[in-house]
Amino acid sequence: MSAQQFDVFFRGDIVAGQTIVEVKERLASLFKLELAQVEPLFSGRPTAIRRNLDEATAKKYEQALLKIGAVVELRPVKIEEASAIQAAETSVANSPGDSSAPVDSDDGLSLAPVGSDVLRPDERANVEAAEVDISALALEPGGGEILHDEEKRSVEKAQVDTSHLEILPPR
Repeated sequence: MSAQQFDVFFRGDIVAGQTIVEVKERLASLFKLELAQVEPLFSGRPTAIRRNLDEATAKKYEQALLKIGAVVELRPVKIEEASAIQAAETSVANSPGDSSAPVDSDDGLSLAPVGSDVLRPDERANVEAAEVDISALALEPGGGEILHDEEKRSVEKAQVDTSHLEILPPR
C-alpha cells in the first residue's frame, strides 16, 4: 500500500498581525510569480497550490507558507480520487489526435477538455441580473479603520480594584 498523499489548499487566510499586501508580495516572491497572478489565490475559495504530496513534503509547504504569513490547509487525497486523476491524466496523455476531444471511459463517462462548458445549453438557467442600489456604500482603503471617528463610541476606563486577589502556588 502506498503512503498517504496530501493536497495543499489556500483560500487567502493570513496569519494574525500580517498585512495582506505583504503576504501577497512574499507569496509571489516564493513561487516566482507576478503579483497579479497571486491575486486570485485570495478569493476566499480553496485553491490547490500543490497536489499529491507525501506527508513530509506537504508539512514543509505548510511551514514555509506559514512562515511568510499564509495559512494553508492540508487535505488527504482519497485513494479512489488519486487513481481516478491518474487514470484521467493517462487517458489524456495517451489519447491520439485532437486533445480538445472528450476522453471516454469504459463506464460511459467522458472527461471534457479544460475550459469547456459543463452544462449543455438546455440545462443552463437564464438568470436576470438584479439591480441593486449601492450608492450609499463606500469602500475604505485596505488596512484602514472600519468606523469613522464620529461613528465610534467613547468608553470610560473602568478602575477595578484587584488588591484583594492573590495567586496561589500550584498543587
